[in-house]
Amino acid sequence: MKLIKYTAATVVFLFAFMLSSCSDFLEETNNNTVTGDTFYKTAEGMESLVNACYAPTRIWYGKVIGHLLTEAGTDEMLYGNTAAGSYPFYDYNPNLQATNDGLFFVWKSFFKGINTCNIAINRIGESALSPELKTKREGEARFLRAFYYYHLVETFGAVPLRTEETTAPEMTALRAPVDEVYKLIFADLESALGKLQGVVTPQGGRITEPAVAGFLARLYLTRNMNTEALTMADRVIKNYNYKLMSDYYALWNIENSNGNTNSEVVWFVNYSENNTLNDYGRYDDLGYFWLWEGGNHGHLLYLPNFVGLKGWQYDLETGRPLIQYMPSKYLLDMYDETKDARWNGTFRTVWRANDPATLPQGFALGDTIAVIAKRLVTEAYRKSKPYTIFDANDIYQSSGLPTVPRHRFAALRKFADPSRAGKDVVVSKRDAFVIRLAEMYLIAAEASLKLNNTANAASYLNVLRERAALPGKVAEMKVTASDITLDFILDERAREFAGEQLRWFDLKRTGKLLERLNKYNLDAAPNVKEFHLLRPIPRVEIDVLQNKAEFVQNPGYN
Repeated sequence: MKLIKYTAATVVFLFAFMLSSCSDFLEETNNNTVTGDTFYKTAEGMESLVNACYAPTRIWYGKVIGHLLTEAGTDEMLYGNTAAGSYPFYDYNPNLQATNDGLFFVWKSFFKGINTCNIAINRIGESALSPELKTKREGEARFLRAFYYYHLVETFGAVPLRTEETTAPEMTALRAPVDEVYKLIFADLESALGKLQGVVTPQGGRITEPAVAGFLARLYLTRNMNTEALTMADRVIKNYNYKLMSDYYALWNIENSNGNTNSEVVWFVNYSENNTLNDYGRYDDLGYFWLWEGGNHGHLLYLPNFVGLKGWQYDLETGRPLIQYMPSKYLLDMYDETKDARWNGTFRTVWRANDPATLPQGFALGDTIAVIAKRLVTEAYRKSKPYTIFDANDIYQSSGLPTVPRHRFAALRKFADPSRAGKDVVVSKRDAFVIRLAEMYLIAAEASLKLNNTANAASYLNVLRERAALPGKVAEMKVTASDITLDFILDERAREFAGEQLRWFDLKRTGKLLERLNKYNLDAAPNVKEFHLLRPIPRVEIDVLQNKAEFVQNPGYN
């Protein structure tokens, strides 16, 4: 395979990471006598190195930049009142350029992870691990290298390709074609699938055989390899001990947020109440804001704030509201709350009086104080209720654009963590669910549709829709072959996965990004163009090159 050189900036960071990634455990040894070359030959050294391969997963899943690059600028999420600094990702305005520090943070972090994986893959044979552990740990490192390259190639397109560890700066670089990057991705994943054979029980966030199979299913679908996608999704559905939780609301209860014990979670990025275990501070040199104090931050991003509402203040139960994202009217309209339990399982629509200092006359603590009504309510109905009601016309204009200010809306509560130490604590122990069993059913349905088997697609969808049906509504929730279109599957994915960091990839994969933004996201519609299917390569990576003419920026960006 052709090896591509990195930019000097990337390599400097990669080399620094190679040294810093082992700093924690090197402090426990005699640094005058132990080097990386000798330490990685020990069992302890190799285990620490493979553990370090996982670190960059936490800069994307459950973190601000990962949500920005997957949920912002889609049909399901609009920007909230405090998201001013993030507007380019939400509406594709001309400020979305190669100087964006969030994109540089992702680029550097994932290439650091790739280099760490390269070190582990290439040195594991010399380590003192048992043969069995060598096989497993190499499988993990190969999965993670593929995982980082997938995010890079889908975000940026053609990227530098490297399979050897980098130890010194190189001043030239080339971008490997997308097909060549995917060739490495699939080779790594197929190797990992074999090396992790039999590793099927949750491993505290480590990669397992079903995790590899589930990720392969996602990537086969991405590359339009529909027979392979269906086969691999079926493998996860049928061959392992995963089960859909019967209650969609309970799926997201904080008591079920540990990926080890949740029967539906195939793979997760683990977080802890102990912030020292969340890689806090590991990436300070790359942009502190994007990590923001460690922990899972999904619980902060999708919440409203009822400014000026007497008798209420945010608390542990309702969450600390950053007002970053608000659901689009399209997303809300996708749910039939009279039939589909995912409406209540996804959104909070009722807030209760909890502030005795401002409690209005006639209200007691615990009384309903504000309600988000999905449908329009009459003036007579408003007057019949003591609490404040915000209906669709209060929150959205007829065009679907939000009214101003954008701080009152249905709260996405999937990521709530009322177990935090206090209402202002931003660190959450909630694991970030990366692959759920439900996704395998939707992958199988989409692959079946593309293979012209709509009856098969309907049968997969009905498994999820039966789980989602309110009591007595199963028959009404079922679909038939004639209902199945690509748009219907995208709508079903919105109902199932709102906020779960999949949407931008879904719209890109299906070729629906521009079409759906023009219909459902009028913030983005005036600006979004075909070239926005890729993000700009960070300019600093190009500026340091000696062969700038060969390393071309993505079209449309400066």
